[in-house]
Amino acid sequence: MPETKNYFKPTKTNGDNVLVLGGTVELASGLSLKKAYLTVKLDDISTAGQIYVTSPFTGTITKIYSVINGAIATADSVLTPKIAGTAITNGAITVAFSGSAAGDVDLSTPSAANAITAGAAIEIETDGASSNTVEVVLTIEITLS
Repeated sequence: MPETKNYFKPTKTNGDNVLVLGGTVELASGLSLKKAYLTVKLDDISTAGQIYVTSPFTGTITKIYSVINGAIATADSVLTPKIAGTAITNGAITVAFSGSAAGDVDLSTPSAANAITAGAAIEIETDGASSNTVEVVLTIEITLS
């Protein structure tokens, strides 16, 4: 197995030297330092519409989490993430109305059409099928390239 090399890259100015790490770097907890997270809030999951958030990172969207801040009623609500108008494959999240309550978490694991470039917008669309005015907070996990 080849040896992974870590080193300091000297700067040409009086700034800090850059630590260059080979391979995947993980914290003791197992959390990868090659992941970044965006959090965005949609004011009402029960009203059809969308929000946008800009990714400051280039990478692959690997997980999308949602948490509601109240109970929804009438019907399930579907959240559909998109990049440049194209739905992210296996990215949609269905928030069930039956038994829903504040703090309910749902997630998706995107499998394709999930590459994002720095400066690109991620759209999250709600179908608004449910009722009750309920805020939903989404956390988007990006594995950095």
